[in-house]
Amino acid sequence: ACYNSIQPDRIIPEWPDEIRNRIRIGDWEGDTVYGAIGKGCLVTGVDRKSKLLIAARSPSRKQEDIRAAFSRAFALMEADIPIETITLDNGSEFAAFLDMEKDLNTTIYFADPHAPWQRGLNENTNDLIRFFFPKGTNFLAVTDQEVAQVVNLINSRPRKCLGFLSPLEFVSKKCCT
Repeated sequence: ACYNSIQPDRIIPEWPDEIRNRIRIGDWEGDTVYGAIGKGCLVTGVDRKSKLLIAARSPSRKQEDIRAAFSRAFALMEADIPIETITLDNGSEFAAFLDMEKDLNTTIYFADPHAPWQRGLNENTNDLIRFFFPKGTNFLAVTDQEVAQVVNLINSRPRKCLGFLSPLEFVSKKCCT
């Protein structure tokens, strides 16, 4: 497999203001959290405004497995949040991004290569996940229920940047006003 195979259609410097300034709910940062070699991974998505986390297991880093895992993660979302955009890194696992755009009816942007700070919210949230699933975790032995419990714990945690509401509380208040 060619590891620099992604030729992005859109990159972060082309973000419109509503993404850059976190004006709306529905602009997601996505990534993968790797387990032990050959032991699967998680796909993660974090909404830039509400900080809501979604995640799903993938048996491998193969682009078709990652694509299916992202579809599952969004289908399992606890809140009714749109998928306006997703911003990913340039990992080869995201090479099927055009198919992901069709699957999720969204627009995908890419960070510049070797610039993880451009998706800092997702990187920080993945660090929270690592507390529960340290490096070397066998994600093939982790259950979907265990992933859901971790996602719920993180989404129930109050955040200073949300006025000490949790992401779940923030989403429920925003969607109901």
